[in-house]
Amino acid sequence: MTNSTVQNQLLHDVQDRTTAMRRWLDTDNNSETLMAHLHHEPVDTAWLRTYQRLGRDLMSAVGNAQEQLPRLDDRPPVQCARTGRTHA
Repeated sequence: MTNSTVQNQLLHDVQDRTTAMRRWLDTDNNSETLMAHLHHEPVDTAWLRTYQRLGRDLMSAVGNAQEQLPRLDDRPPVQCARTGRTHA
């Protein structure tokens, strides 16, 4: 696979995980339960495990995609066409 194909697949994975979280929050009373959880109110253990799993899946996908981005330090210097100066 080419680098751009890998990046596209990783971005699709982030989108899929985001969609999964949004769909789950849109069902039943999951959004209201999230607000209760954020206000430090007790929530169902099964609900909390699902929320944590979906969050971990999403953060893992974001981390994997981020690892494939070019690092600022790794980019070659660029010469400005107007001034002729080289910029990192």
